[in-house]
Amino acid sequence: MFRYSCSVIALSILMLFLAPSTVYAAETVEINIPTYSAVQPLTGNALCTDNLLSSLTDSLNHYLVDSYIAGTVDIEQYNAFLYSGIISENAFFADTVFVGDSLTVGFEEYCRNHSDSIATDTTCFLARVSCSAKVAISSNALSKHASIMPKYNGSVQYIEDAVAQMPHINKMFICFGMNDLTGSSPQQFILDMQTLIVRVLSKRPDIKVYIISIPCVVSGVNTGGLSNSSIVTANLLLQETCMINGWGFVNLSEYLMGADGALRPEYSSDHYVHENAKAYEVWNRVLKNYAYMEITK
Repeated sequence: MFRYSCSVIALSILMLFLAPSTVYAAETVEINIPTYSAVQPLTGNALCTDNLLSSLTDSLNHYLVDSYIAGTVDIEQYNAFLYSGIISENAFFADTVFVGDSLTVGFEEYCRNHSDSIATDTTCFLARVSCSAKVAISSNALSKHASIMPKYNGSVQYIEDAVAQMPHINKMFICFGMNDLTGSSPQQFILDMQTLIVRVLSKRPDIKVYIISIPCVVSGVNTGGLSNSSIVTANLLLQETCMINGWGFVNLSEYLMGADGALRPEYSSDHYVHENAKAYEVWNRVLKNYAYMEITK
């Protein structure tokens, strides 16, 4: 116990001399982050946010010290991990693009206004209110649907073309579904999502793909094909798709739902499908929790 405490203290002192959490250290050492992407399993139940990490930095510090004490990493690996810059609240999300609809627009706004968010100076957002996977892949996306397509460099572009112009980006988190399920079946939505992702990968095959589960909606919502029942079906299909393709899957929805399987009232901003800052705080913690899984497993 004494040895563990000393190690933690020593590590904390060393961290004072590293760059702040929002940037990488000036001189970095390569560290082999796992090449696969974790799939967080759906449980079918509401999950307690108390089990999410309160601090990604602290959790990674303890992971590194525990691994060294257990002998699963040697001193060279220890130092490589330490000086890589990955021990941070948000370094995992540097050089990342978030793609989505109004929910992602809301998360972008949250990140802009909260210093503890996962966003860095090199985190990008390609999101617009009312956008969807089916619109993004449509032949008239830049004409008929231009008003709901994301803009990049001041112009409306296909998502794959915009991402292709981001040479620094190496990860893509994508969250569509709300607007897709209004008028489409879960099965059609999955096909559209796969088409969109394949189009992105055809231009940027080096990017790692992560799908964020469709958040639940308030109880009683049933607009077109959009309901909590169809969302559950779509999320199960998304999870399966990620497992087949080697993409990451982030189980966000179950951290926002109540015992009835619907969005908890305290997370709703309009008593419909949109969310407030309290919900986006959960997004932020879920994503940090996912980053921990990716980095350590």
